[in-house]
Amino acid sequence: MASEQGTRLKGYKKKPGAIGVIAIGFLLIPVVMLIQVLMRSGGSWRVLGAVIGSGYFLQEWWMAWSAAAAVYIVSRWSFAYFIILSGYVLTTKIAFLVRHPHLETPVGLVITCFWFGVVIYFLASVLNAPYLNPRLRWWTRPPRINLCRDATILYQGTKIPVTVLDLSQGGAFVRVEETVAEQQAIPRRLGEAFQIAMALMRADPPASAPEPFESSAQLVWKGAPDTPYRNGMGIKFTSLPRVKRRQLKRYL
Repeated sequence: MASEQGTRLKGYKKKPGAIGVIAIGFLLIPVVMLIQVLMRSGGSWRVLGAVIGSGYFLQEWWMAWSAAAAVYIVSRWSFAYFIILSGYVLTTKIAFLVRHPHLETPVGLVITCFWFGVVIYFLASVLNAPYLNPRLRWWTRPPRINLCRDATILYQGTKIPVTVLDLSQGGAFVRVEETVAEQQAIPRRLGEAFQIAMALMRADPPASAPEPFESSAQLVWKGAPDTPYRNGMGIKFTSLPRVKRRQLKRYL
């Protein structure tokens, strides 16, 4: 709701570009195969039509496009489907290459290498944990909690009192009182950097004193004028040390 009544920092995305690039790569596999058919048949549309209607091409098309969908959806079941499908595809293609190396085409080798590379990338890279544990995904909206806690923003050498209305591992939504916004300079340009400090209560033990929490932050969303969010700001935590990330995770 808030994002519909404000302005978001240009280029601020939750999902990494690698996901989109890989999905597009799978979508293009059938197209590349058809281009190869046209080149090898001397531009024969009759041969192209026969290939499109063949069971082999329909199977390749389905596998490639369903792999693209599974990669882009990003969930446990889609990841499991992608791994099972990839195992079948790679086993089939490698077995064919071993039995009939003289029939393999450069395009086929490129497709096999692309598929194999994507599997290795997902299993060996930082995308491994997010896929296998959706709570760790860093490109989707992290869990947020609603609260009303006083905090302070350090901007251009001035401490500005704010109220944190919701909090997540990636950032927070804060509100500046209208009188304060009128009297003091506050971050207004998207991308501006500042510091935020607040106190977080420890969950264990319950009676513990609040822990101070400080972080560098960046303005990524601001409320539109003449709306209830006009003095609200969406901020993103930047350069958050591991200790602070763990502290925030424990609190959430």
